[in-house]
This record gives sequence, structure tokens and C-alpha cells, in this order.
Amino acid sequence: MNLKTLSAFIVLAEELHFGRAAHQCGISQPAMSRLLSELEADLGVKLLNRTSREVSLTSAGRGFLDSARKAVAYADMAVRAARAGAVDGIDSLTVGMVIGTEQPPVGALIAKFKRAHPETRVALRRIDERDIGAALSDGEIDAAIAWTVAIPTGLHRRPLGTVPMAVMVQAGHPLEQKEPVSWADLKGYPIILPDRDRQPIIYDHYQRYTAEAGFEPAIAVDVSTMAEALAMVAGGVGVGNAPVVPGLSYPGVTILRQEPLFEFSYELTWAHAVPAVESLLNLC
Repeated sequence: MNLKTLSAFIVLAEELHFGRAAHQCGISQPAMSRLLSELEADLGVKLLNRTSREVSLTSAGRGFLDSARKAVAYADMAVRAARAGAVDGIDSLTVGMVIGTEQPPVGALIAKFKRAHPETRVALRRIDERDIGAALSDGEIDAAIAWTVAIPTGLHRRPLGTVPMAVMVQAGHPLEQKEPVSWADLKGYPIILPDRDRQPIIYDHYQRYTAEAGFEPAIAVDVSTMAEALAMVAGGVGVGNAPVVPGLSYPGVTILRQEPLFEFSYELTWAHAVPAVESLLNLC
């Protein structure tokens, strides 16, 4: 059994048609049949059911397909790592970041990863809530850092931390005299929120909390990053209300405690446990 055989089996299992699979692999149909027979003989199990009308995977075939995909993916990663000169076998790690999840524990985790894999290229990508599942499944990113409420079902996840909601105002704002600030205290002030098209779940949660407090928020501006939110608050555009790590400071901005205390949890989530993600999990 070799990688060429595994790759051919993956194509056959996806196409479920010997002719099309053979064409994709650049071999004849009889050669594809022999390849499957030899693979089944090596494994001692039947991988495909074949009739004159259809081809289907057996239960053993479905299980083997998942392992075959991982084996080919790991081999491909090893080749790319060797070409990139990554001595630890992991050439890259791409992490999607949902707005507001740029928290110190995440930075500490990436720092640990870099110490363990100094040659590995790490890239952070801004990602919208609605794109988390597709980006992970398609391999656009290896893992994502997202708010718990925004992670789609069916993905693997590992808790990373929680952040309290806080109110951000321009220095000298009247709300400074009301700390701790309640939801009701925000009534009548222009509010800065994440763009609903990019972060609909966080946005809708906020709308629910203000409705419970008896008012509809007046949205001053939609932002796509925490840096944008802080800049807008510092400039006096409106009041920000977001998960903020304790101790954060920004010129011209006062961060106020909010009560009752409400916290957002954020997690590491992934679809495929490729080596880079496995290493990241071991460091969590």
C-alpha cells in the first residue's frame, strides 16, 4: 500500500464510478479495478460493493476513507514542510479570528506554538461568524478562535477563556459618573456595534439584552474590528459595548465595568485535526 494507491482509492470512493475515477487518476479502468482488489486483499476487508448498476462504500470502506484522507493530507503537509525547510514537519498554521477574540490568552497560545515550532509560518485571518464552518471544512484556515455562541454544530472545540462585557466611552463622558453601568443606562446613547452582516449572532444577542432592558439601541456605526470600535469611541462617535479584557487601555477611552456581570466565552474550534492543530491543542 502506498500514497498513490490511497489517493486513487479516495478518488474512487468520491466518484463511485470506475471509469470516471480511472480517468481522473490517469490510468485504465482495469488498472483501477486491480488497484482496488489489491488494496482489499492487503487490508483483508471489502471496501466497495459493486453491482452492474451501482458502486457503494461498505461500512469498512467509509471508515477507511477517513483514514486515507488524513494519511494523504499528512503526507502532503510533510512534503510542503520539507520544501519550506520546516524542521519540525509543520510548515504553516492559519487561524481565523472573529472580531473581539484577539485576547491575551490567544497571544500566549500562539507564542507557545512559535517556541515549539520556530520555523512554522503562522497567519491570522479576520473571519466572519457565518464563514467559520465553511472556512474550516474547505481548509482555508486550520483553526478558528470564535465566541462560543457563534460556533456551528458539528465542529470540534476547546474552551480558551471568558471575557466580561464592558462599556467603552470617550474620556469625560457622563457615563463615567454611573459606574458600574447597567444595560438601562445605555438608553439614548449612540451605540457602536460589530457589523450585523459580519457578526449577526453577537449583534442579535445585544439586541435581545437591550430589549430586556426596555429600549431599542440607536446604532451609530458598525465596525469590523475591536481597533475600529476603540477608535470610534475615542473620537466621540458613540458608546461601545463589547467583551473587553480587564486592564485594557486605549488613549482617550475610559472602560467602565458593567453590571450585572455578563461574560462571553471564546473557544478554539477546528474541523480536521491536522498536525498543526494537534500541536496547538497539546499547548492549550
